[in-house]
Amino acid sequence: MSKVVILGAVRTPIGAIAGALSSMQARELATFAIGKAIEAAGVEPEAIHYTCMGWVMQDGRSPNLAKVAGEFAGIPNTTPGTTFHENCASGAAAIHSLSRRIILGEVDVGVAGGVESMSNIPRYLYTGRTSKQLYGDMTLVDGIMGALMDVNVGKKGELMGLLTERLVEKYGVTREEQDEVAFNSHKNALAAWDGGYFADYVVPVPVPQRRGDPVLFEKDEGPKPITMELLAKQKPYFKPDGGTVTGMNSSSINDAAAALVLASEDAAARLGKEGLARLVAWNNVGVPRELMGEGAFKVIPGLLERAGKTLDEIDYFELNEAFAAVLAAAFHDLPGLDKDRCNQWGSGVSLGHPVGCTGARQVVDMVHQLRRRGGKLGVTTRCVGGGIGSGELIEAL
Repeated sequence: MSKVVILGAVRTPIGAIAGALSSMQARELATFAIGKAIEAAGVEPEAIHYTCMGWVMQDGRSPNLAKVAGEFAGIPNTTPGTTFHENCASGAAAIHSLSRRIILGEVDVGVAGGVESMSNIPRYLYTGRTSKQLYGDMTLVDGIMGALMDVNVGKKGELMGLLTERLVEKYGVTREEQDEVAFNSHKNALAAWDGGYFADYVVPVPVPQRRGDPVLFEKDEGPKPITMELLAKQKPYFKPDGGTVTGMNSSSINDAAAALVLASEDAAARLGKEGLARLVAWNNVGVPRELMGEGAFKVIPGLLERAGKTLDEIDYFELNEAFAAVLAAAFHDLPGLDKDRCNQWGSGVSLGHPVGCTGARQVVDMVHQLRRRGGKLGVTTRCVGGGIGSGELIEAL
């Protein structure tokens, strides 16, 4: 079976909700990232045989965004595309699917990635389609709640932060441990930006303005210089009485896109490309939806087994900080997972968590982290609403 090679990997800077990217729809962000990934790979758009994109908060303004965004990026309209919804793993699901197509010989070069514009999530009117709802007032529902809660936990649904409080109790995670994870996330992300590590592949986005020239958005809006003292002052947000999860040790709500050009080894050789990295293995596991956070570390043993590797052979890990408690619990569950190898360029708490983009963003960042820091093997994982763990093992070339 063919091996999967990563020829190009880019992402946009991550915008805050109602921030720098809020005027751009998901399709526009996806188009931009796809075009820049193709450019970074040094291939022609005509070489792309399939486009896969993850997008969680899908709506009717961009049906099958992957196909349409690919066309707007210059990929021929004869190239098919598929859009994926796997909650926080949607961008990763796109990578996994394209990789399978390459391994099976269906495709030899394609684009995979993820996008989310959480600033543009619609408000919905769920009523109005039955005879009993012909008249009367109706209530709009904020669609963003679909990304922030699991409606299938309990009688009325439960916010992800409350599910994380369950994780905290199960693994004995302290408030101080969570705040330390959050502190290190911001510190590491800022250090990576200051060191210029993001500069060569985080592509500035020209944001159209009502008047005048576009404004260039160049840097993640999330990472900030914070202190442990500031973190300690924050009140529990989801469980005011006795809780430990705060707004500052949780991920934020964001807009961004990321994309990668994947190819078979034979296709890479034919194109004269060595590639940046190889996708060695990927894995998904199911976990109880009430403890969805543990998916980020429960996926690791099976992933390593598939790749024939051990925990101590991995140079760097990124376990997405949907909440700081996720990484803190991972340290309890996997004693060999040491802090100096984890989230060294930040993660969800600092960089942000544009849900459909995150899985692809993590892979993009890991590819470049390995190459920048002289590492060989990297693992990226994430927890997923509904009770899934998703992850990849990447080898730098």
